[in-house]
Amino acid sequence: MTEELRLFLRTALYALAAGVVYWLVSYEPAGTVLLVALTVALVAFIAMATAFAPTAVGGGSRGRGALGTVNRILGFDEAPNAAAPLEGGPELIPTASPWPIISAAGAVVIGLGVIFGPWLVVPGVVLLAAALVGWITQLGRS
Repeated sequence: MTEELRLFLRTALYALAAGVVYWLVSYEPAGTVLLVALTVALVAFIAMATAFAPTAVGGGSRGRGALGTVNRILGFDEAPNAAAPLEGGPELIPTASPWPIISAAGAVVIGLGVIFGPWLVVPGVVLLAAALVGWITQLGRS
């Protein structure tokens, strides 16, 4: 099982434990239901990912029996020839660039325009378009 799926599994176990503790401490049903629903959604995601991507399940465990299986699933017993879990291609975000911050500012101004009026949307769209053009031209140069 890849490290990403193990992260979802550990998050599901934490959400389940937090849901039980939350119920015992607060007796509030809405938060408990949401934490249990988060657990069910994470387990369903892991099941679907392993069902449709059988290569996502890692190699054999060095341990035997149930403890070896649990250790392999939780990531404590990794196959020695396992690939790095987050290997990726070339980095698409420039390291020294003002364009990500300018595009974020444009998005914020557009969001404020939705709240306060269309007079803020127009400068936000202009700012976001300028940032997009600058970002794309900078990617072409690098």
